[in-house]
Amino acid sequence: MKYSSMSHLLTFAVLSSVSSFAQNSYFSKRTLTRSCLLAVVTGPDGKPASSKQEDIALTLAIIMAHDARSVTVTADQLLNQMSDDLSDEDEEEGRDVSIPYDAAAKNAFEASDKSMAYADFKTTYEADAVALVKSKQPIDVSIPYDAAAKNAFEVSDKSMAYADFKTTYEADAVALVKSKQPIDVSIPYDAAAKNAFEASDKSMAYADFKTTYEADAVALVKSKQPIDVSIPYDAAAKNVYEASDKSMAYADFKAAYEADAVADVIAKQTS
Repeated sequence: MKYSSMSHLLTFAVLSSVSSFAQNSYFSKRTLTRSCLLAVVTGPDGKPASSKQEDIALTLAIIMAHDARSVTVTADQLLNQMSDDLSDEDEEEGRDVSIPYDAAAKNAFEASDKSMAYADFKTTYEADAVALVKSKQPIDVSIPYDAAAKNAFEVSDKSMAYADFKTTYEADAVALVKSKQPIDVSIPYDAAAKNAFEASDKSMAYADFKTTYEADAVALVKSKQPIDVSIPYDAAAKNVYEASDKSMAYADFKAAYEADAVADVIAKQTS
């Protein structure tokens, strides 16, 4: 079992309890400097402890290095100092953590059977990757202008070339659209005369029939006009004249009738 990960945990857990021990330690504070701490290397590129005893020794070395610097440093201060030390070490070593352009190709090559050289594998891998990306692009759902003609041609018996079929199909389509246009429901001026002529015995030409029909129609409309119920001024004279023997002309009868009527009204005024 490896103990490298335990060393840092023990450092913070026992720091406060070993302060007095560190002050009375046999280790010399003057000889344990920052270089002592940097000498303890752990991590991906370091050497982990191989035993419990070595792990404890490494832990004590870290504690003593801390105590050599200051017996009053806190656990948080130690953590910050250790982080700074490790950061400085990384800067000194100049570690490159960038990801190379062909990392994916390299990983795929390592997992392959390596039946071809990496250069050839990389070329094929990148070509396949580009093709995959293109296949994920938005699909073109536009409909070509002659799609209907093509579909109709595919289900036909294909007895003619597509160019000829398309011409005929489009002509038929235009005719069909025209036939679906709004119907003209306007009524011609002489529609009634035409209908009456069709129902007649057609004993005369339509032109003559139309003239007679329209004249009769005008007369019929006039006869339907509102009746004049006004009473003419000489209505009474006319009624009496119609009931008389008409032995004299109406004009003379009217003059005599109106004179008698006036004389009768005056006689009733003075009585």
